[in-house]
Amino acid sequence: MNLREALEQNLKDPWTGFVVMRGVERKVSKNGQPYFRLTLDDMSATVAANIFEDRAHFATLESGEWKPGDHMKVMGKVSHHQQFGRQMDLMNIRPVSERDLSDGYRPELLMESAPIDLDKAWKELSEYIERLKPRELSLTVGKLFKDHEQSFRNAAAAKMAHHAYRGGLLQHTLMMLREAQALLNVRDFPHLNESLVYAGILLHDLGKVEELEMYPRSEYTAKGSLLGHVAIVICWLESAAKECGLAEDILIHLKHIILSHHGQHEFGAAILPQTAEAVFVNLVDNIDSKIQMVTRALNSLAEGSPGPTEKLWAFENRAFYRLPGV
Repeated sequence: MNLREALEQNLKDPWTGFVVMRGVERKVSKNGQPYFRLTLDDMSATVAANIFEDRAHFATLESGEWKPGDHMKVMGKVSHHQQFGRQMDLMNIRPVSERDLSDGYRPELLMESAPIDLDKAWKELSEYIERLKPRELSLTVGKLFKDHEQSFRNAAAAKMAHHAYRGGLLQHTLMMLREAQALLNVRDFPHLNESLVYAGILLHDLGKVEELEMYPRSEYTAKGSLLGHVAIVICWLESAAKECGLAEDILIHLKHIILSHHGQHEFGAAILPQTAEAVFVNLVDNIDSKIQMVTRALNSLAEGSPGPTEKLWAFENRAFYRLPGV
């Protein structure tokens, strides 16, 4: 029985199974007691579990011995709390071992991949790069993707928020390119520089291949924590642009799109969008990332259930509902 089935059946007995530890967050309770809040996922459902200072394994988490991305065997009572969502009252937790293979543990079952053909997606993305004009822009972007092809193809787009699985960064980037092309082709849509739009989309998150560890860990690296993916790709871009002879005015505009793609300072934008192309890329990024978050939450509901979903932090902790017949 998987986690989702255990939650749906409202089991009174403890559930035992294998999970991936998606998140580990150190927090402090209202009465001042430190604890770790774990996010556990068996690919059918996600639950939260707390380990307080007086519990076993707190010290192990404190030392960093267990990290997000680790596969664990757990036992605990699961429930759906009206205020706090899906919870597990942990009774036991430990890293998996070889002996668990005979008990049904399969590591590949806890490693989610993008629901697309990654080879075909890479070929389609490469075609966008080839179409960029002028040729120096195509060469510049192409060089960056050639340098980081393998890590880009396997990277998650985020630690947890959206497209947080193997190939998620490739899927997110390609979907943005398709969405942008569809909008730009709408009759009477204002004219924008398509090549700069596509180049900005291609590069906006490329720095995440060094900001985050490779999936399934997807934890922030030291470089990622100190610089962030925007600064990382800007450094790469400056070097590649110089090597490929990209004109300064195009380089400045492309940098602006990347630096402003988060839209607002509080969301991580180094500067606010000040060109039509920069505004457009920010909006397309929002469309793709947020629709994916909502769709993923809706897909986690039991078949036929109208909702609500878990509350989503990106939407001011709102829950979402499925329309009848959808």
